[in-house]
Amino acid sequence: MKIYYVCEYCDQVFNVSEAEGQEGAVELRGICDECALELGLKEIPFMQNQHYYN
Repeated sequence: MKIYYVCEYCDQVFNVSEAEGQEGAVELRGICDECALELGLKEIPFMQNQHYYN
């Protein structure tokens, strides 16, 4: 069975996983990382993806 995680705000699929069980697909609603950042529900990790060159 495929599980599709769909964002409640932008309606985009932000994750797909597979689980054992019956054939078919299931849609689960949630909030993607981008929307969570915009809504202030998630903080930007400090110093992640920042590169300094000398």
